[in-house]
Amino acid sequence: MSAPPTPAESGGGPGRRGPLSEPTARDELLTIGQVVELLRPEFADLSISKVRYLEDRNLIAPKRTPGGYRKYTKAEVQRLRTILRLQRDEFLPLEVIRERLERGTASPLGRLLATTSALETPDLLRREETHYTWEEVQDLTGMTADFLRRLAEYRLIDRGSAGAAGGSLSDTDLEIARICDLLARHGVEPRNLRLLRSSAEREASLVEQIVAPSLRSPHVERREEAERTLQALGSLLARLLDLLLYKELRRMVE
Repeated sequence: MSAPPTPAESGGGPGRRGPLSEPTARDELLTIGQVVELLRPEFADLSISKVRYLEDRNLIAPKRTPGGYRKYTKAEVQRLRTILRLQRDEFLPLEVIRERLERGTASPLGRLLATTSALETPDLLRREETHYTWEEVQDLTGMTADFLRRLAEYRLIDRGSAGAAGGSLSDTDLEIARICDLLARHGVEPRNLRLLRSSAEREASLVEQIVAPSLRSPHVERREEAERTLQALGSLLARLLDLLLYKELRRMVE
């Protein structure tokens, strides 16, 4: 019988196991380092920092040993693989990925079986977001400072938060940057995305005209209802854009 793995987060050291394979019933727990090594052939830019970030965003929930070390089951490894594929192949932000996983629509079959419940009124817009330093973003994503500055230059991420040393990026900015990075790998540069930013501003202005009076109401209940309407309308416009784009892409293969 082989000796149990050491609890080292890196998965290395004298107690490291031989060639990695999917966890089995007898050997079902992997360290975070072993998980990264297992999945890296499929996801070359995967790092321990990125796995921890996904955990911080409550997308994965590894088990913890009494000493606090992360241990991953077969199911959790598969969930992580699904998340990474949705990020890479469908360019989805983490909030959408979380919703798909919760609805069981992360697979093509699941999406076919999904109903219009995706258009249900969402939660209130988040007023507070986690912020990351310039260096943390580069460590989490592998992006260069020059690429982030170009995103700020074309107003894809907030210029103020992405400016001088000491600035920070929000969760939303981080997700935008990550998607822009994936697009750049296919030749879509930040300058090519300026029209998307302009389109988003026009759509937001349209929604603002509808809900602005209620957002300024002195009544808390009315303001909260306006916020729900604001995000619901935003979700509908985003879905409409998604379908219109799908129609145009479908023409290319007809």
